[in-house]
Amino acid sequence: MFLKLLSIEWTRLWRRALPWVTLVIVALYIGLSLSNFYTTNQPELLNGSLKMPGVSFDLANSLDQLLIAIPFLVIIAGNMMGNDYTQRTNQHWLMRAPRPSSLLAKFTLLTLLTLTIQFLTLGIGWAVGFYYKSFVYHVPDVLNVNWTAALVAPFYMTLVNLPYIALTLALTVGLRSTFVSIIVGLGYTQFLEFIFAGLFHGAPWTKWLFTNLHFSTSFLLNGIGDRVPELPSNILAPMPALVAAASYTLILLTLAVWLYRRQDVGG
Repeated sequence: MFLKLLSIEWTRLWRRALPWVTLVIVALYIGLSLSNFYTTNQPELLNGSLKMPGVSFDLANSLDQLLIAIPFLVIIAGNMMGNDYTQRTNQHWLMRAPRPSSLLAKFTLLTLLTLTIQFLTLGIGWAVGFYYKSFVYHVPDVLNVNWTAALVAPFYMTLVNLPYIALTLALTVGLRSTFVSIIVGLGYTQFLEFIFAGLFHGAPWTKWLFTNLHFSTSFLLNGIGDRVPELPSNILAPMPALVAAASYTLILLTLAVWLYRRQDVGG
């Protein structure tokens, strides 16, 4: 039944405009961001004062820009879960499947969407870099890539995004409102966390904020070019950040399931 629910939710998701808009906006943002680097630094790249970056730079730099996708993931998650309340479709699902299956199918689908965005970003980064180096600068495209690290990167960058999705699902179940849950989710992830990080800069507990976990994990992207960066002292190491992200996801998803199982959705 879980796979059937997943298939139904997959069809419902891609019939909406928002996921397609998200993919287009992310692709344009990543493409224009990398293109801006190659155009604004053209004099330095031509005279050799700035070394022409290789493919590893294009891939890692593109993935590092993906904080842009998080607001869209929050909106999509709130919309998916909230529609079950506004359209009363949860009453239909729950006559045929356990409540956890319905919620976990949505979470799984959102995880796959996040992974799709990550791999799309890799492709855009490679394509833009190849274009500029091959057709604008006419230099060899240096394949200085650790391909194992490049293929693993979308998975750990997806993991560090999952707390945002789990938080939004929990908020939507608790508040039973698409609009309110999205506003609260965006308010916390896009405003409050940045305010906390700014006001309490250097405080040990700020290392555990969602945004700082994302920032910590992004240092692993240096492995695409076989580089080992020096980590700032005010953030977690990447591995503890990933463990924290997985823990947050599990706790918030468990909370969402617990709230959903206790709700009366018949009224």
